[in-house]
Amino acid sequence: MEKSKSFPQYSAGFVIENRPGPYSFNGPMTKEQGFGASNDPEMKRKKRIAAYNMFTKEGKVKASVRESFKWIKAKIDDVRYSF
Repeated sequence: MEKSKSFPQYSAGFVIENRPGPYSFNGPMTKEQGFGASNDPEMKRKKRIAAYNMFTKEGKVKASVRESFKWIKAKIDDVRYSF
């Protein structure tokens, strides 16, 4: 393998020594650094409330889309049967 001309310190055969595996992108590995492994009740409460807010917004969007389709259908029926 030849070395890169613009970055001679890197070569094509570069290997990371302490790499845990291909799925290490899911977050920090240690308990002290990670948010998911935290036992802090306040952090858990904030995450739970954020999830509730997300579900509420999702429900409002779904209801809005549903009402929009009903309105469009009613308008099409009005045009179609008004003759």
